[in-house]
Amino acid sequence: MQDEIFDVVDDNDNVVGTATRKEVHARGLIHRSVLFFLLDRKGRVFVSQRTATKEFFPEYWSIVFGGHLHSGETYEQAVARESEEELGLKLKPIFVADYRLRWLEGRLTDNENSKVYALVTDEEPTLDAGELKQGSFMTLEEAKKKIKAERFLPETRDMLKIIERFLG
Repeated sequence: MQDEIFDVVDDNDNVVGTATRKEVHARGLIHRSVLFFLLDRKGRVFVSQRTATKEFFPEYWSIVFGGHLHSGETYEQAVARESEEELGLKLKPIFVADYRLRWLEGRLTDNENSKVYALVTDEEPTLDAGELKQGSFMTLEEAKKKIKAERFLPETRDMLKIIERFLG
């Protein structure tokens, strides 16, 4: 996994080089990722808990899924790949927003240009046991209560606003 090659990009998402996964995180280089939320047709969002083996924020909860783009991969290709890997679902992604993650916390740096997508289904996802410990669909009100009670990823509040705008 540390040997994965990512495109290094500038703030405007222009490719300026390539680097390994380990290098982009160690040096805080800007790279690309996708984030996507899974909704059912009732408008409930899937809330999941990461496994203890995750590189960043093990066992934290999240209202989105995501992953990095491999070098040369498009955002659309990455969201399709990630949704199939993590959830076992082949769904048509709906583009929702651009998002920039910029943070430095202790020894961890992560700077990503992301595109956020919605996936809508009535299918139950098949969670990748290497990535996700557990999860279930929740109303936004149920998710908000859980966010107050549990440890969620830092971008959760931003993602909640994006989901709320999407649901209108």
